[in-house]
Amino acid sequence: MLNRSASARHLRRLLPCRVQQAQSFVMISAARLDEFMQAELSLFASKRLEPLRFLDVVRSSASLVQLGQLVHKELPVRFARRIKHIQRVDGWDTIPELRDLHAMHLQSFRELRLASPLDTVEFPEAVRNIRQRHKRIPTLFAEAVKRIDDDVLLKEPQAEDLTGEEQTRSHREAVDQWAEAFLRSRVATEMLMSHYVAYSRSMKDQPGPGVSGANSTQVGIMDMQCDPWQICSQVIAQIQEGPRPCLVEAENTSGHITFCYVPRYLFYIMNELLQNSARVSAEAASASGQDAKPIRVSLCADDRQVVIRISDRGGGIPSAQLEQIWSYKFTTSRANSQQDYAAQLPDLNRLERLRGGFAGMSPISGRGIGLPLCRLYAKYLGGSLKIINLPGLGVDAYVFLNRIDPSELQIERRAGAGSQPGDCRNITSALVGPATTSSTQTF
Repeated sequence: MLNRSASARHLRRLLPCRVQQAQSFVMISAARLDEFMQAELSLFASKRLEPLRFLDVVRSSASLVQLGQLVHKELPVRFARRIKHIQRVDGWDTIPELRDLHAMHLQSFRELRLASPLDTVEFPEAVRNIRQRHKRIPTLFAEAVKRIDDDVLLKEPQAEDLTGEEQTRSHREAVDQWAEAFLRSRVATEMLMSHYVAYSRSMKDQPGPGVSGANSTQVGIMDMQCDPWQICSQVIAQIQEGPRPCLVEAENTSGHITFCYVPRYLFYIMNELLQNSARVSAEAASASGQDAKPIRVSLCADDRQVVIRISDRGGGIPSAQLEQIWSYKFTTSRANSQQDYAAQLPDLNRLERLRGGFAGMSPISGRGIGLPLCRLYAKYLGGSLKIINLPGLGVDAYVFLNRIDPSELQIERRAGAGSQPGDCRNITSALVGPATTSSTQTF
């Protein structure tokens, strides 16, 4: 929890800015501050949740203040609703990971409400700290879901004519729906914070609204000329340096490809999928006493889509388990705990120094939730993830990435954000050529 006296001091700093013509600081006790925060929490949790598309986030990147105002508006509502979402679980406070997640979001909600987006020094630092704290969410959540009894979320009595197997399936589906709603919110807020942090770091070299660096094609985490082949090559190199070295064959049938996308999240998706293939390939080889069969990565594209296929020959998924692969309570990993699972992962910080790429903890990690998270991130960015199972042979994973039309990224400067009403700038006109229009999933 945030130190209450520190919170009170922070609030006293902000109150003069919020009270018109205030001439002195307002004193407030820690107990009164707690009451105020609890009232705010209930208020924000009851607010209607508007869809947050990533393109809308990029369009709000005319200035650090304007983007910060979006962050300050969106994050508290989603954090408050997530806190209430955790409380839907009967006995949530007896599950250590849910207690940690609840406390984490409560602290982050408080820090955001005590920060001002007009402060371009302290507010970015507050968001960076929150994002750093929230990096533990996937691993905590993965373990929490596995501790939740299948029937705790069902408030309505079950129909008497359901068989025991049908009731179990219904309970499991309720838990999965609860988990999906939580992580869908997490995807949207994680990408918003990531974009804001990247944008704030680039401001000192900014040549104009939304553009990072004098010769850069990036706007925050969005790259107008993302190179999917380069990202695939980085992931392959890191997997081959990891704990399960394997042979990966790569092919690109479309030549040099660039498109408007978010490279770091494409990297995370590819890293998770290729890790899965490397693991099952190694396990299949160990069981058979033969060398692991190569994994094949294929890249192709047209004017509407970029498609990546990862094809392994690790034996596939038993047909009886196939419908469970998107469940947050299911895992094919032989690790018995999150600690065992983490020990099997490559050291991305070390590999980043060796090969380039994106260092640090991936937001798409956690024992048993990596595959569903990949699908959520792909959906949020307007694409999809499909799994084709070949029982006894292997698995083909298809990542479909819709090209984003750069003309949709017209960054608007709003009144009150350091510009005149109606002023806007299309930052892509000098960076990239035309692309086809695509839609993105809203969360």
